[in-house]
Amino acid sequence: MIRTITMAVAIGVMSNIVSAEERYDLVITGARVVDPETMLDQVRNIGISGNEIAIVTPNAISGADVIDASGLIAAPGFIDFHAHGQDPYSEKVSIFDGRTTQMDLEAGALPLSDYYEAKAGISLANYGASVGHASARLLLMDGVESHGSPMMTHALQKAGKTGNQWSVNQATDEQLDQIDDLVTDGIHNGGLGIGVMVGYYPSARSEGIARMARVASDNHSFLTTHPRYLSNIAPSGVLGQQEFIALSMAYDVPLVLHHIPTNALSDTKAALAMVDRGNANGATILGEAFPYVKGSSFIAAEILSPGWQERTGMDYSDLIWVETGETLTEETFNKYRAERPDGFFVMEHIKEPDMMAAILHPDIIIGSDGMPLVDDDGHSLPFDAPFGAGLGHPRSAGTFGKYLRIAIDDGTLTMPQIIAKTAYLQAEFLEPFAPSMAKRGRLQAGTFADITIFDPDEVNGMAGYDAGTNSLASKGFVHVIVNGHPVIRDGELNADVHPGEAIRAGQ
Repeated sequence: MIRTITMAVAIGVMSNIVSAEERYDLVITGARVVDPETMLDQVRNIGISGNEIAIVTPNAISGADVIDASGLIAAPGFIDFHAHGQDPYSEKVSIFDGRTTQMDLEAGALPLSDYYEAKAGISLANYGASVGHASARLLLMDGVESHGSPMMTHALQKAGKTGNQWSVNQATDEQLDQIDDLVTDGIHNGGLGIGVMVGYYPSARSEGIARMARVASDNHSFLTTHPRYLSNIAPSGVLGQQEFIALSMAYDVPLVLHHIPTNALSDTKAALAMVDRGNANGATILGEAFPYVKGSSFIAAEILSPGWQERTGMDYSDLIWVETGETLTEETFNKYRAERPDGFFVMEHIKEPDMMAAILHPDIIIGSDGMPLVDDDGHSLPFDAPFGAGLGHPRSAGTFGKYLRIAIDDGTLTMPQIIAKTAYLQAEFLEPFAPSMAKRGRLQAGTFADITIFDPDEVNGMAGYDAGTNSLASKGFVHVIVNGHPVIRDGELNADVHPGEAIRAGQ
């Protein structure tokens, strides 16, 4: 009897060992695991069960599927707060830049339900949007509905036919009340913060902008902004940033200050110091930057209203029309402003030392500000269009790869610091408003299995400004895993999975 029991116990132990070895759906072996929250930077093995990381261990493990990541860095999946390109092609290109979560928190969407319904079941990456303050103005002043993301539904083109009243007029008292109601409803329907891109309507009433801070405070939300005044002269870009820092501190609402060098220009270091001082005094301000000296927007933007040359230091020769690659002249500038107000252009206006100061600041996150990639008629491309076919600013395709190459080669930041700026700082900021974000931006047991695996020697953004290079895939991203599903494996896209999940306020 004792022998029988002993044998049964032995068989049970062996069964448990076999079971333990097979309990992971996916195993990643030999990776240099970087977790910016715990500052882990060691070779480890990762076991994934379902959509979560089950274990990160130096011990050998096995599972149903195995990825050998020897010599590669495994990092939390990158989180982009500033992805205007929410169409399938732009999302695909961005996945090859390591971005497992692609949100539009600057321009946002309205109604939020339209945005989330459009993305459900078809997204490679996780997704989310703020409540679009501009979309509320668009509806009330031009009678144009955004039907979700105005960047994707061509609402801006429709507003061009009504005179872009949203961008030039001041709201009436009645309209301010209506905007408050629309934005509040958007927050209750999952909107991640309030996106106030007042840089596109700089004559807006200060009272109306302050109301957005009050609405955020009353509804346990936050502000994100493209502030007023892309300008080196008064009123300057730094003044526009001061407006939102003051509102953040006065109403005690967290703030995402998008693309600091874009507006601060040669005063970027002063703007960064202001953010640091605000945070030291108890504010929650998250600054953002991208690793390019050129920016991009739509041609009807108020930054190109009369006097733009003096404000920005640019001239027509500094503007490139995306669809043709042509350098603009006064004649073509006026033609496109009148006939194609929603068309995109690229401009050179940021100095490299200012860009570098921002992207290498340890507490400034990386965000692409990636515009939708389009064909030569300005239309969205099909999902299966080849890399390089999309026209637009290269940041839509290469931001995170380019940043990693700069930061790794520079050497002033540790690898956990480098990675924190791509994922952890974003997740940490959002988790008080979207609790599920406490399980993203980290590479630990119990977190969602969003993992970006790259070669630190090869990684780089390959997209360029020349036509045919704008949407080239970044180099060095070998595996990209979203919610436990390899979307990129051995550098190849798995087009049969769409594991992206909605990220909403309150969830």
